[in-house]
Amino acid sequence: MCGGPQGVGMGEGYTVGIDLGTTRSAVAYVAGGDPEVITTGNSGESVIPSVVQFDEDGAVNVGQTAANLAIQHPDRTVTEIKREMGSEEPIAVAGEEYLPEQISSLILEHVVEEAEASIGRDVEGAVITVPAYFDDTKRTATESAGEIAGLDVKRLLPEPSAACLAYGLHESKLGESEAELAFVYDLGGGTFDATLVEIDYEINSVETLHTAGDNDLGGSDWTDRIVEWITEGIHADTDVAVEDDPEQLARIRQEAKSAKHRLSDLNSTEVSVPFVVPEQSYTFSEELTREKFEELTADLAAATTDPLDDLFERADYTPDQVDKVLLAGGSVRMPHIQELVSDYFEQEASMEINPEEAIALGAAIQAEIIDEDGADAAAMLPGETDDIVLIDVVPQSLGVRLSDGSIDHIIEQDEQIPTSTRKESYGTVEPGQTSVQIRVYQGEGDTAEENTKIGTAVLRDIPPRPPGEPSLAVEFRITTDGRLEVTGEDLKTGKQVETAIESALHHSPEEIDDLGEQLPALNEP
Repeated sequence: MCGGPQGVGMGEGYTVGIDLGTTRSAVAYVAGGDPEVITTGNSGESVIPSVVQFDEDGAVNVGQTAANLAIQHPDRTVTEIKREMGSEEPIAVAGEEYLPEQISSLILEHVVEEAEASIGRDVEGAVITVPAYFDDTKRTATESAGEIAGLDVKRLLPEPSAACLAYGLHESKLGESEAELAFVYDLGGGTFDATLVEIDYEINSVETLHTAGDNDLGGSDWTDRIVEWITEGIHADTDVAVEDDPEQLARIRQEAKSAKHRLSDLNSTEVSVPFVVPEQSYTFSEELTREKFEELTADLAAATTDPLDDLFERADYTPDQVDKVLLAGGSVRMPHIQELVSDYFEQEASMEINPEEAIALGAAIQAEIIDEDGADAAAMLPGETDDIVLIDVVPQSLGVRLSDGSIDHIIEQDEQIPTSTRKESYGTVEPGQTSVQIRVYQGEGDTAEENTKIGTAVLRDIPPRPPGEPSLAVEFRITTDGRLEVTGEDLKTGKQVETAIESALHHSPEEIDDLGEQLPALNEP
């Protein structure tokens, strides 16, 4: 069993695929040549709420139990932690502070326990999916979360690539069709990815061509609009600002989320929150039509087309050249989203498998292929090759901050990974300077303020030289996982220095152990 850093020995356990979602997560494995999403023992659902709730006795609940307790104990509950990944700011909950990767590790630990109970085998490793548009800080934090949970993180797999694997296998097209140009529209609980992919079924190849997205746009934003509609209605009727009451607000949010789900099947639904203002014995009860809901969220739906427009401005293709549009993420169940996507591409989008399970299924396929004991891998790859080729791209440009505050982009957006680029035009700024800080940023802006700081790499012990003399080289390498490595070289001495990026998000093995030991134990699922 997982459970902090004291896991089973390397190579002794099973490898699973995990979709670590903003609002819900899923875990899948391969059995008999087919990927399968595990169902949880206490609810029988294939998706697990990404909710963490801290008991007064110090233990932790995760998943559906935590979601059920969230209304009574909102101050002891953490939701949507995925949106905080990459932040160095701790989360204050139940009188303690935890880093976002620590909270995420509890979710991972729980889903692994559920997987072990379902599979009947220990789980040692995992392929964990991340939004394609995640920058290096968010990927680093996700990998750290897996390590804190005691997992051997075999790979961070972009969610669109995982969806392509799942859809391709489901349709039994591997080895039976020529290449297709596919587009993955992935609207999850808290993030949005738009990705153009070329799939060659004959040689088992999934090549990402371009990606765009929004790490702060997802289904929870649609829920927020219903919450606002309810609280405004309550205030109009009672003159009470119910949003100032955490417990009542948690009840409202639960009903708002439920109403959103109902409106995927119904044209209208009764939204009711009993005794939401108890001092007035007031119950909120109003009809919400699908038309009104779509009106409340029209700008959110429209916002998903901005990354699409941006992507096709960079691409050598137009929307009408796309052969197939794949939908992933639970939020694509909203009818107006399906209509928007179909209108944009002028074709019906595919939902042939459960969009909430597609990413976990794809991760399980990748896990089986890279697992040394993956005996079922060949059965999943009926193409001419015995492996699968996944080619991803850099989601956002990477560069260094210059002395004037501008950014020198070294690796550009949409470059295939793994990749490396070297520049030899850097120099010192001050006389007698013996170290250089290489401040690394990610994004498309021309100045540091417009981009996200990834961290600082430091070149130390360089001999003094005249300021401004171009005598230093920096090489950026991006691994298959999309992780950044930096090498610096003093061109005067030929000395190369592997420079670790100094950031609070990069944890040593000892720090990983300490972060795991700081966490309370999970209650039994």
